[in-house]
Amino acid sequence: MSSITDKPISKIGEDLLKVEKYSQALSNFITRSDTPITIGLQGEWGTGKTSLMSLLLEDFNEKNIACSWVNTWEYSMFRGANETTPGVLKGMLEKLQESCNSRGIKIKKENEAKFKTAARFLGGLANQIIANQTGVNIKEAAEGSTSNQNPTAEIAEIKAMITELINELVLDTSNTIQKVVFFVDDLDRIPPGDAVEVLEALKNIFDIPNCIFILAIDYDVVVKGLESKFGPKTEENEREFRSFFDKIIQVPFSMPTGTYDIENFLVEKLNSIGIQISDIEKELYTKAVKHSIGFNPRSLKRYLNSFSLINHLKEIEIIKNINNEATVN
Repeated sequence: MSSITDKPISKIGEDLLKVEKYSQALSNFITRSDTPITIGLQGEWGTGKTSLMSLLLEDFNEKNIACSWVNTWEYSMFRGANETTPGVLKGMLEKLQESCNSRGIKIKKENEAKFKTAARFLGGLANQIIANQTGVNIKEAAEGSTSNQNPTAEIAEIKAMITELINELVLDTSNTIQKVVFFVDDLDRIPPGDAVEVLEALKNIFDIPNCIFILAIDYDVVVKGLESKFGPKTEENEREFRSFFDKIIQVPFSMPTGTYDIENFLVEKLNSIGIQISDIEKELYTKAVKHSIGFNPRSLKRYLNSFSLINHLKEIEIIKNINNEATVN
């Protein structure tokens, strides 16, 4: 190969940065934790949030934990802001049902119907109900129409329906499921205002027993999304921004980029594009990259791709010079 893709890893065998101990610690914590609880994987773009979530998913699929994974940007592209949050909420239920079916986790026929009904309800909602501004009639929402009703009552009805679905899944003696984990990825890839609304919706509707939420989020994105409520962030109002974040996320986990095994990553990736470095060069090369490129995996991949391209140009120049010398001789 001459290039490295920016795809996140999907299994422990691809863990070149050696983050397994963090995924294992998080997995153990989640397996034993009370519910509901929300864990925020915090870090800027490219720090490995999706890869860490993938390692957790791989582990949970071997345990008595049902999982649902939504990429929020898929529900944001080519849609208005008022469609993003209901789409994400609907997707969470649909992905849970798909995941259970693919793993052979039995869902009773009557519960399958409830999943579809709840998904239709959520799909018909508008953001106003999330913000408690205007209401959407639950029954009419399932048919695609809306009317003004009591938003608090409607949120409670939706929450009760989802709670019943999760409880029946966990209490069903035909399977061994004990918890449900919802992975919500790419919140920092959608408009900041939409990201904040999704977070509020999760807190208001999906904050139910037997559920754990793992969010991939950049705190700076949340800050931008909250500026419409609190104004630009200053020393005077910083507490309001932090309070919102703390209310949503009970367990903040900052991506440990500073502990990544950069040397192992660089050596393996260089080898994959046909470049060998000696054992003596490894330490010096790694130090140079750490102090120039940093620890962000995405930045490292971009650097390696540029390095590979420069090598191709160098090869062309060498061949050209050899040909020129042969012509002269």
